[in-house]
Amino acid sequence: MNRLLGTALLLCAPLFAPTTPARAQAAEFEGRPVFSEGADLGYFLWKEDDTWRVRWTTKGAMRHFAGSVTAEGGKLKSLKRIDVETERRVLYPGRPAHVGVGPRGHPRMVGGRAPVVVSRDQDKIEKDGDNRIVFSAKTDDDIDGFDFKTDNNVTDLRFVLEIDGRQLPNLVETGRNNRKVAGLPLLVRLR
Repeated sequence: MNRLLGTALLLCAPLFAPTTPARAQAAEFEGRPVFSEGADLGYFLWKEDDTWRVRWTTKGAMRHFAGSVTAEGGKLKSLKRIDVETERRVLYPGRPAHVGVGPRGHPRMVGGRAPVVVSRDQDKIEKDGDNRIVFSAKTDDDIDGFDFKTDNNVTDLRFVLEIDGRQLPNLVETGRNNRKVAGLPLLVRLR
């Protein structure tokens, strides 16, 4: 019995072991990768001057993109959201009012009802303190993402990126050469 338990623990150990991040240099992120809205699936990361850009898109199917960017040694600043959608849904359509006859035969507006609309934010992209951005977004056919800058003290950026709850490094491309990352999470050395 102890042998069986020991074997089970050895098989499960990789599931619970801390994940060692893949490493990259900031130079690998220079320039915009090539990708198209609705034609590509995955994350696209790059740097232009002093701005880091994170984008994601799908091939038409609804996907859930979630993760974080954490600055080590300094702060993140100038967070700008890109195409963050607000989902609106009409629960009950409105009815237009019509002219009727009121008391004493005078015309008046009768009936009518405003539509009942429910609205909720579909995407969340926000700073969690000074050194972390967290996001959760559902995307189907467009491009979503965010831009940010770092202060001069940041030494590394840690990217944790998931699609539908899984880390898929083969769906992450960086820089003008569309370089695939070695693994996730991804630790980018700035200096």
